[in-house]
Amino acid sequence: WNPSAVDAMMSRNDQESLTALGEAYKSAADNIGLSNLAPKDIGDTLRQGGTFVFKGEDILLEHYDGKVGDNCEIEKILASISK
Repeated sequence: WNPSAVDAMMSRNDQESLTALGEAYKSAADNIGLSNLAPKDIGDTLRQGGTFVFKGEDILLEHYDGKVGDNCEIEKILASISK
């Protein structure tokens, strides 16, 4: 983690809450197993996010961000909900 990210986290949380969060993650890893907490395809851990539009069970739009800031164009989202 870069220092600015750590500083931002620390400004929003106190040491006690961060310690509790760390203990919760450790407990999950100990009880479930670290390998079961990660996706089967380790490449999925690199996914930045995405945009999905559904109508019932049908997917109208599926966009996976390739990197930070690679958001779906609003025109595509609006077009998908106009179908």
